[in-house]
Amino acid sequence: MKIGFHGGVGEVTGSRHLLEAEGLKLLLDCGLFQGHRKDALAKNREMPFDPTEVNAVLLSHAHVDHCGSLPLLVKRGFSGPIYCTEATQDIAGIMLRDSARLQESDAQFFNKIHARAGSKETIEPLYTEVDAEACIGLLAPVPYMTWTELNDKVRFRFHNAGHVLGSAMIEVEAKTAKGVRRVFFTGDLGRRKSLLMDPPDVPKTVDYLLIESTYGDRNHDPVDRVESLLKAVVERAIAEKGKILIPSFALERTQELIFVLEKMIRRKQIPMIPVFVDSPMAINITEIFSRHLDGFSFSPEFKDYVAKEGDPFDFKAIRYLRTSEESQALNDKKGPMIILSASGMCEGGRILHHLRNNVGNDTTTILMVGYQAQGTLGRRLQDGAKKVKIFGLEHEVWARVETLYTFSAHADQADLLWFMKSLAPRPRTIFLVHGDPSDRAALKECLRAEGITRVECPEYGQEFKLE
Repeated sequence: MKIGFHGGVGEVTGSRHLLEAEGLKLLLDCGLFQGHRKDALAKNREMPFDPTEVNAVLLSHAHVDHCGSLPLLVKRGFSGPIYCTEATQDIAGIMLRDSARLQESDAQFFNKIHARAGSKETIEPLYTEVDAEACIGLLAPVPYMTWTELNDKVRFRFHNAGHVLGSAMIEVEAKTAKGVRRVFFTGDLGRRKSLLMDPPDVPKTVDYLLIESTYGDRNHDPVDRVESLLKAVVERAIAEKGKILIPSFALERTQELIFVLEKMIRRKQIPMIPVFVDSPMAINITEIFSRHLDGFSFSPEFKDYVAKEGDPFDFKAIRYLRTSEESQALNDKKGPMIILSASGMCEGGRILHHLRNNVGNDTTTILMVGYQAQGTLGRRLQDGAKKVKIFGLEHEVWARVETLYTFSAHADQADLLWFMKSLAPRPRTIFLVHGDPSDRAALKECLRAEGITRVECPEYGQEFKLE
């Protein structure tokens, strides 16, 4: 057996891990890299393995940093099944279609404004809607905790990851000459206490663990503080008649925010402030959440609220904007208001247009509610940049930028340590993936202090033999 790391190592985007076991090549996730446009495009176009030789993809969940390169994989010759959960199949279809549309429209807009400025610089989309549709046709849903045989020696099953709707951890079991070996990939690991989701499962036996480390160096604010923190931001925006722009991941983060805002408005903790969900993809995913309200992966607390109050995503204070005309009309509306718009790291979509029009206004609050990867526009804003480029053109930043870590759907350091310390016996090797270098280093040091020393921080392109 062998594992190769071709993304999502030393960074939090582009998750791609190639597992070779008993005659099979299995790709664990195939995500988009995000960050500086030129660097991300170059890495996304590079695939250091032959897609035609990959037998199957095992997909953890539908965030684009985990699934967003699948259409390119198919475009370059992959034709096998893409295994996922049923909810991930529903959501991935939306995400991939939207990703293709955004790449095409962003490339078109980039080329247009640069032509107007007299520049000959152009970009091409990584893939098109046609490529996305070909990929979606290969999605193959399987239930949680059900073994799927890949050949007579290799099988896999999904465990609940507790991260987002449909998210899964992947257990691969291989019968080798040296005995049965189990490789376990967490994907993105959820929190022990979440606003929406059940906590992640803990497997019984793991030989080799691939675990995310996004927040390996810190702990989140407690979930029960989210309302007080958000209340302060909203009250200031109301006083200043300003706009709150929330770059929000379409999957999970948007739905968490809708749920919290709905509760706060219903309970009169904040006034009836207009809330606009300005992302067709987020709207479509929210509709999927409404269809899956009885799903087993939701937390008991969320299920109890739904039983008493009904669907929290169908609330009169919230307006869902599908058309570009509705989105553009927000430019002429005065605050206060809240605008939730994708993407979560400000790397594409309608949030870029809202930032372009409002980042220079000192009554605007840009509220970060998710991880901002190195090199992304969101990270530059979060780090206090006074000038930023949006669609290649420079803008001064006068808006207030704040961060609420409470909303994270990722395990924090304490959650990660809890998960790994719960494994008995301990894995032969733990591979820390999906984390910036400082996050991985901090987590590795914490594990060393716990007596867990067989820990690797793989680099891009590095391969390991699994004995």
